[in-house]
Amino acid sequence: MNTSQDLKKDLEEKIFAKRQQIEFEKTNLDLATEFSQENRENPEVMEETKNFDDPAESVVETDELNSLQTAEKDLNDLVKQLEELNKR
Repeated sequence: MNTSQDLKKDLEEKIFAKRQQIEFEKTNLDLATEFSQENRENPEVMEETKNFDDPAESVVETDELNSLQTAEKDLNDLVKQLEELNKR
């Protein structure tokens, strides 16, 4: 049977793992955006010039953005669960 301490420890571990996942995904998105901006500085092909003024988000895969948003929502849910557990 899980005790309150076990549940708290489990939630803390999940929160830590989720924060690492979010940091990793943010880093990947930042790199994708950074490199796309470098590519737009010296456009060598017509496609790059056509997309020159597109926002950075359009360069990054929407799946990656959705994954990051989902991970952030999951983290918020885990933090709320931990807060509720600490109130008991």
